[in-house]
Amino acid sequence: MTIQSDAPVHGTVDDVELPVDPARRRRAALAEAVAHAEPAVVGNRRGAVGVRTYGPGCVALALRGRFDRAGMERLRALSGEIEQHASAELVIDLAGLDHCDPALARVIARLRIRCLAREARVELHEPPEALAAELGQFRM
Repeated sequence: MTIQSDAPVHGTVDDVELPVDPARRRRAALAEAVAHAEPAVVGNRRGAVGVRTYGPGCVALALRGRFDRAGMERLRALSGEIEQHASAELVIDLAGLDHCDPALARVIARLRIRCLAREARVELHEPPEALAAELGQFRM
């Protein structure tokens, strides 16, 4: 699917036009996902989710704010579509999380495990310390 990057669609994974170089493509997709992270409830900056594809089987996911019930439901609803699209690579930017409760950690862990089981590469960017420890990615 090809959707203009300046017209995000709610509840779908959006493609963006990106550079040919894989590392630059990944960075650009993450920037797009962060820029277009949308809250689960209009006017609510809590639990914002941004998703962009950046090539066949490659997905960038950005999570921002503090996830409440509506944010968790939105992320769970998107998880199946993200898994389906992330057959080669999933990059998750967690730098904008205000808090990571156990329910959010479980959703991220489940998404990560399902993608790894399909032999997709999974990369977490700047997870909060507690989440990094829970996922076995200790920060130095």
